[in-house]
Amino acid sequence: MSTQAVQSHLTHGQKRLWFLHQMDPDDASYNIPLVLRLSGELSEPALRAAFDAVTARHAALRSSFPAEEGEPSALVAAPGPADVECLDLRDRGDRLEPLIAERTNRAFDLARGPLLRVALFRTGDTEHVLCVVLHHIVADGWSLNILREELAAHYTAHLRGGTADLPAPPAHPHGQERDADEEEAREALAYWRERLDGAPALELPLDRPRPEHPSPEGAFHTRILTGAGPLIDALARARRCTPFMVLLAAYQATLHRCTGQRDFCVGVPTAGRSGPDAEQAIGYFSRTLVLRSDLTGTPTFADLLRRARTTVLGAFAHHRVPFEELAEALRLDRDPGRTPLFQTMLTVHTQDAGLLRDASFAGLGCTELDPAMRACKFDLTLDVRRDGEDVVAVFGHRTDLLDGDRVARLARWFETLLRGAVDGPDTPVHLLPLLDGPERAALRAAGRGPALPDGPPTVHDAIARTVRERPGAEALRGRGSSLSYAELWQRAGGLAARLTAEGVRRGDTVGVLLPRGPHAVVAMLAAWRAGAAYLPLDPDYPPARIAYMAADSGARTVLTTRDTSRPELPGSVRTLYVEDAADTGPAGEGPTDRTAPLPDDPAYLVYTSGSTGRPKGVLVPHRALAERVRWMREGYGITAEDRVLHCASLSFDTCAEELFPALAAGAALVVADPGATLPDQLTEDFTADVTVMDLPTPYWQHLVGDPDVVAWPDELRLLILGADQVQAGAVRAWRERIGDRVRLVNSYGPTETTVIATTADLDDADTRTRPPIGTPIGGVTATVCDEHGGPVPPGTPGELLLGGTGVTYGYTGRPGATARAFVPDPYGPPGSRRYRTGDLVRRRADGALEFLGRLDGQLKVRGYRVEPGETENALLAQPGIAEAVVVAHRDTLVAYVVPAATGLDPVAARSAVGALLPAHLVPAAVLVLDRLPLTPNGKLDRAALPAPEQRPELRASYLAPRTEAEELVADIWREVLDVERVGALDDFFDLGGHSLLATRVIARVRATAELTVPLRTLFTHRTVAAFAEAVEAALTAEIDALSEEEAAALLASDSGTLEGTGTPS
Repeated sequence: MSTQAVQSHLTHGQKRLWFLHQMDPDDASYNIPLVLRLSGELSEPALRAAFDAVTARHAALRSSFPAEEGEPSALVAAPGPADVECLDLRDRGDRLEPLIAERTNRAFDLARGPLLRVALFRTGDTEHVLCVVLHHIVADGWSLNILREELAAHYTAHLRGGTADLPAPPAHPHGQERDADEEEAREALAYWRERLDGAPALELPLDRPRPEHPSPEGAFHTRILTGAGPLIDALARARRCTPFMVLLAAYQATLHRCTGQRDFCVGVPTAGRSGPDAEQAIGYFSRTLVLRSDLTGTPTFADLLRRARTTVLGAFAHHRVPFEELAEALRLDRDPGRTPLFQTMLTVHTQDAGLLRDASFAGLGCTELDPAMRACKFDLTLDVRRDGEDVVAVFGHRTDLLDGDRVARLARWFETLLRGAVDGPDTPVHLLPLLDGPERAALRAAGRGPALPDGPPTVHDAIARTVRERPGAEALRGRGSSLSYAELWQRAGGLAARLTAEGVRRGDTVGVLLPRGPHAVVAMLAAWRAGAAYLPLDPDYPPARIAYMAADSGARTVLTTRDTSRPELPGSVRTLYVEDAADTGPAGEGPTDRTAPLPDDPAYLVYTSGSTGRPKGVLVPHRALAERVRWMREGYGITAEDRVLHCASLSFDTCAEELFPALAAGAALVVADPGATLPDQLTEDFTADVTVMDLPTPYWQHLVGDPDVVAWPDELRLLILGADQVQAGAVRAWRERIGDRVRLVNSYGPTETTVIATTADLDDADTRTRPPIGTPIGGVTATVCDEHGGPVPPGTPGELLLGGTGVTYGYTGRPGATARAFVPDPYGPPGSRRYRTGDLVRRRADGALEFLGRLDGQLKVRGYRVEPGETENALLAQPGIAEAVVVAHRDTLVAYVVPAATGLDPVAARSAVGALLPAHLVPAAVLVLDRLPLTPNGKLDRAALPAPEQRPELRASYLAPRTEAEELVADIWREVLDVERVGALDDFFDLGGHSLLATRVIARVRATAELTVPLRTLFTHRTVAAFAEAVEAALTAEIDALSEEEAAALLASDSGTLEGTGTPS
């Protein structure tokens, strides 16, 4: 394009589009297409003349935007012939659609232009398709209508031999800047600061993790809301608002119901034109307003509509602040994977598509066609227009984040909710219909476990049957000792007789103050045979906690041994010694069989941590335990041939998962020595043939992180994990070492629903993404609910409520706490209850549940909802880190890591993570620990993590540039940012950098090192060290692409560029 020496200014919006183009020159998402089918006798010369006239009239269509010293500039070319491509497809009709798609999805070169692309395809003797594509930097949606009207006027005039009767050319080649005075501008900026301060990002349920380098590829789904137009108009009139406000409120409500968020932003475009001159100009005038959604409380749709009306009116009253200026003023985190402030845009067109469809073009029949766009600017877009009485809703989405099926469901939900809101605007938003009947049925089915197999009504009965069928089989094995089922049952019967003699009756609670071992198993079975529930009391617990649990439970008898250390118990508690109990009667018989427990009797009482600081006792009935054990035997495949390792503390309900399925199946329990570590246990002969193990997840991850710490048994076939989130890196390390010979199961379940509720078999897929907690086991219902207890759609975060046969009696002696946590189950039989876990989960498309954290412990950093696992995985990807956990501290993240070897540099580790993740996911401090603290039950003890340093910020640790490349980068940053000192680990954006300054850095690198580095590199390599490494890598790649002679000449001529002073020689 030849240009006159005519330079024009750029608006804020054009500067931002120019910058985005530098980030990804191949991005076509800002193309604006218009595709028309023209029917009738068309004159190609007249059409060419019309395009010549329109481009001559509108300088924007002759503009290009080259860079000058890293800054954007605008040049306007002299009027000349427009480039109109003409192709005859009369015999090649099948090529039309791909040719249109290629034209509309091909990126423009902003530096060279032209930014108008025209193609005319002849598809028949009197049939043509006109494809016009402009870049958004020179046009907007309004401009397409002007272009269409003026083309028709000039075309008609040319056919008649005259000129079009149009007003004087407009004087705004690149749109209008803010037309407010200084005081008004300050007031408007203050308004937006207050409205948008701390606004969180919209966290849509994604099908894939957000990539470091986003793709502009997009797809679109169209849904026609038949007859919805007049209904929307009527509601708008009744509520004194506009149809746009109704659609906005419906979209906000849909997004709220799909994400669980009450606070998020939606972008909306406005025309941005004031005055008749601007109304007739082709150019980029449109502005973006950011509308913050407010769904706090329990609003009806009418309430939400009033809030939307207030928000819209306030936004339009302060619309003169350009979005780009606002984004800079708010100092938003720079994340190349997201747009700032909002991730979804709603566009509502005022023109009726039916009128446009039926319009003619200079006497020719004219039909608007699908432009086949395959690019999307935002995570999700909604484009709405009227078509007579129908409403056409086009949902666009980024295909690297969302699948088409999910967006099609969301479109369906939008229509369902909108129609429900129109029918009942006074309905609370959370009660508006969303899912249709089949979807609700599918959701209930996904949350319901399979039917349970038949079996004995209590575990006591199941073990008694094993004793009768396999009396001589090995039941317990320890170091140097073994008990058969007959011997185990006989000892339990003798001890039960003693308990009965001491006055223990059905429904009582018997304390078991014993370490792990055969005595403890005998004591638990004895309590059952006496008709009582057992209460595990760990001798390693603090004496005050043991005394509290004994008193709070109402236990009047405690079983222990003389050599077990024990605290002073309440005076009403009797102490019986297990070793004093005499064997009584033959196996399977005894004086206590008449006291055998019934299904509704309590089986055990186990204490869990309480929010008040005092533990709460959970009372588990025999019926619940029996049904869990029946599922474990079937789901885990436990048989009489198994040897099950028993290594859990008695006070942790994993103990029940180890003991009772094995004893009910006739398997052998291999009892680990109390106080010994698992790696030591697994070197012993008596554990060599273990086939089933159950380990706390953090402990297993610690073992997996050190391949030399444990030798896993050769016959191990099943390893069950639980108690914490499994990390994908640990699964990967396990698979690399063990392969698939051992079945790896992730189990989840609170004590309040009897040991476990969901399970997931982990495979290769779980080495790459967050491993799930799985699907409900037999007899369990698992529903993901909003705060009102209603089910949420798949993919939406919510609280997990568990129902079914495993729900326990609640907290002993705490009716208020029980009533709050155990709520009526609307889907179960009369009187049934569900347990509110307090855990935040979401259901994946395959039906599996993902654990996201605790409801009361969600992490948010600078408005972003943070998944600490993402940061933990990035840390674990570093070669020197064996374990990692990330927690929130004020408004930042703090990482605790265990090194794989000595010499780990925490500052370097933070820098490495900064090169992989956006700023809000980078920990402010990395603290190195010898090992992560664990509770006695093997869970991570977060309370024991040491407090972070007083000044964890990166700038507190200055590190001078260490290489020539780092010196070069630091010098450029000092110049561009106008700061005195820049260290190797300093962050460009923390130092005050922004998008346009980033382009200057790239230009300085190009000028200084004669090297072209993509602008995106600075956003993904934010520190001096990381960016310098990327520059060196780019230089190496450039040299590798040269011949040996070219490389030698380049190095000889540029030897001073990255050496010595860091400036060209």
